[in-house]
Amino acid sequence: MAWITGPDAHHLTRVLRLSPGAEVLLLDGSGRMFRAEVRETGRERVRAVVTGEVGAPAEPGVRVTLVQALAKGDRMDTVVQKATEIGVARIVPVTSERVVVNLEPQKAGRRRERWQRIATEAAEQCWRPRVPEVHPVIGFKEALDLVPEAALPLFFWERERQVALKDVLRSRPPAEDVFVFIGPEGGFTEGEAAAAAARGAVSVSLGPRLLRTDTAGLIAAALVLYEWGDLG
Repeated sequence: MAWITGPDAHHLTRVLRLSPGAEVLLLDGSGRMFRAEVRETGRERVRAVVTGEVGAPAEPGVRVTLVQALAKGDRMDTVVQKATEIGVARIVPVTSERVVVNLEPQKAGRRRERWQRIATEAAEQCWRPRVPEVHPVIGFKEALDLVPEAALPLFFWERERQVALKDVLRSRPPAEDVFVFIGPEGGFTEGEAAAAAARGAVSVSLGPRLLRTDTAGLIAAALVLYEWGDLG
């Protein structure tokens, strides 16, 4: 037996207009997918009976964590949605020296809840059984502390001219854990670049064109997943 509530119930009954007898796929958020039959619909919840487990698509072989500096407006919504579709495993929103978005703790908490809902909806839309975690908003140095010793941290910096991402990815065996650090609209500072280098991060470039922060993170994650994961 499964009870479907909240926005999912509204979507099933008001948007899709499903009635008893309809078959749906249920995701548990941890990587499993189930087939179920709708038995009862209501305004606030739907009752379904699980009829069997379905083989869910595998997650990428590389776990990508996108460490994304807070972007203005609703750009973070787009980053979270598209990163989920691409196959990113975790999104870590960070504040850095040049971030212009100022979130009070309570507002940051509400934003995180919103971003987690967006990730859940995006995972459902693209049939991804595992929902990426949206980490609470933290500072740049705290984000560096999240990187495990065996992981590969990639520090994307517009002032890097020598090391290209494709050269890094093609010159070493695939890593199981990759952290992609993306700066804000004004970029990372020299102090932040030095702090990242001191923690073993590899400074890399995406090419000659200066990309917006909400574009750079998605492209970087997609390229890592293309070379080392299941994208493409």
